Amino acid sequence: MRKLPSAETYKLLYVRSGNECAFLGCNHPIFNDDGLYIAQLCHIKAANVGGQRYDKNQTDEQRRAPENLLFMCHRHHKETDSFKEEKLLEIKLNHESQFTESGKQLSKEMIEQISKESNYYWSRQKDKVFELDDLKMKTDFNFNESALYNEILEGINLIYNYCETCSQSDSSETLENDLKSLFDKAGLDYSKIEKFPYYENPFVSRNWEYHNIGLPNLFSNLRMKLFQLRVKTFETLIKMDPVNKELKLSLEQYRKEFEEHYDNSYHVD
Repeated sequence: MRKLPSAETYKLLYVRSGNECAFLGCNHPIFNDDGLYIAQLCHIKAANVGGQRYDKNQTDEQRRAPENLLFMCHRHHKETDSFKEEKLLEIKLNHESQFTESGKQLSKEMIEQISKESNYYWSRQKDKVFELDDLKMKTDFNFNESALYNEILEGINLIYNYCETCSQSDSSETLENDLKSLFDKAGLDYSKIEKFPYYENPFVSRNWEYHNIGLPNLFSNLRMKLFQLRVKTFETLIKMDPVNKELKLSLEQYRKEFEEHYDNSYHVD
């Protein structure tokens, strides 16, 4: 008779699972918020004859040992039926290493190394000397993610204001007044221009579609993409530092800002 895994084995595998399916990129829980078991315990080498990757030389104890088992959602349990033993072992080790002490230590060391490399890179930029230093375009290397996004958003708003200024200078009224003034200075009769129908006058509604349709749609879409990128950036930051309350508060705020912008963004037509 097939021996089921012990309670201790289940507990150990659950802790090592992080309450997530072992398949890369899948965060399907093992137990849901109500404590209901909604995953499956998978064998690397099958427990019964005829099963996937069955090893006749394996003992019953080895078949129900933690080393031969991992938690997966139903979908990925089925999808990995055709996987070889080596691939499943790789999936198990890569996933469980995130939740073991050795895996946590390795992750900590990797993060520290990345941090050192980043600090070194930015310090090199800060210490650079340029021949035309008074003309050099510079930036604040101490800016964090939020400050950089705010700077970019401010730049987008400035460009939009520049375009609005150009739109006003391209208006039919402004162009007509400028032309009349120029004709007066040259001693020319502007009334001859007024005889042309508006659709033959290149100064009537000049670039109207660019100013009133193209640019508003462009800037609205650009802001939406920037807000979306900011949310995704902070989601990634939280994955690296899940207990950081400041990051969580920022993410909540940025999600609200994106949703508000997204819900109210429509094409001008």
